[in-house]
Amino acid sequence: MKKFSNLLFITAISSLLFSCGKTEDTDSFGKKDMFTNYADNLILPAYTTYGNSITSLQTALSNFNATTDLSNLSALQSAFLNTYAAWQSCEIYEKTAPADQAMALDNTNYFPCRADSIDAYVSRNDNSAASIKNKVKSDKGLAAIEYLLFSRTLSQQQILDRFTTGPNAASYKTYLSSLVSNIAEVQSSVISGWAGYKDIFINSLGTDASGSFSVMVNSIAQRTDDFKRMQTGTPAGYLGNVATVNVLPGAVQAYYSNNSTNYMLLTLNNMKDVLNGKGSNDGKGLIDYIRTLNVSSTFGGNLADDILSQIDVCITKVNDCAPDYSATVVSNKAKADALFLEAKKLLVLIKVDVPSALGVSITYTDSDGD
Repeated sequence: MKKFSNLLFITAISSLLFSCGKTEDTDSFGKKDMFTNYADNLILPAYTTYGNSITSLQTALSNFNATTDLSNLSALQSAFLNTYAAWQSCEIYEKTAPADQAMALDNTNYFPCRADSIDAYVSRNDNSAASIKNKVKSDKGLAAIEYLLFSRTLSQQQILDRFTTGPNAASYKTYLSSLVSNIAEVQSSVISGWAGYKDIFINSLGTDASGSFSVMVNSIAQRTDDFKRMQTGTPAGYLGNVATVNVLPGAVQAYYSNNSTNYMLLTLNNMKDVLNGKGSNDGKGLIDYIRTLNVSSTFGGNLADDILSQIDVCITKVNDCAPDYSATVVSNKAKADALFLEAKKLLVLIKVDVPSALGVSITYTDSDGD
């Protein structure tokens, strides 16, 4: 009996040592594959496409500065719109370390810009690339570039005059060049950061604040928050979730080029692709993982299905507000209100239900009252 007991003890110890010493893959879903897919097929291609569009924008700007005529203005405007559209696929990764460290969102896409401040800076030749870096977020980025290149009230010739015959023409050119230089520098910083961050991102499989689940959930939630608050709510007169008396049509994204609803649609369609893990290739995404949890949403259906359905509802409501959201908030506010309501529902699914299902926390803060 004693020999048998000793044998059991030795066997138990051996089993314990073996189990401690071997690396066992308990990830039946393939979380690492999912984050590899995000890095290789969605995030890096999105930033690369955006970077290439900035290169084209810089070329168009160089041509415009060399020969400042209507033809080159039109080409520059087109290049800019391509850049602004490409950015819509990058902003959803704002909480990843490289973008967060470069303050990519604040430097690239805060709107509305402060037109009066920009004009004041131009008038006193406060326009250098170095000064642009230190300006507040409403005086730089894509919104500021858009203001300089487009107008709802000026003709193409009058916009051109701003850079040719106007009293501050040379300063406007310099300010514009410095704005483009700044977004290019931020983009380069983000891409460089991913060189060292990619392996960390792919292998951080936990749900703690530093894990990639938390990073992705917070990034998508932040993007949904911005869609609800900045793209839809503020122009429609909502302060947080409270309706105010006055609408703010000039607060829409891309007001001067009248692309607000186009960029809303890009935001929502990209959000759907990111959740599905569908980029340059169709791989695993957060929706696939959520499906394995088989959890219900606040609204009673399957969480994964409800998220995708709610994005589609928002797309329908955006189309109802097209082509000019700034005009819709004035002339048909009921449509803007309907869009805002559906954006709120989407935010509940993304910012409340998804973190709860995945066991992660929302780590960013806002004053929106959600």
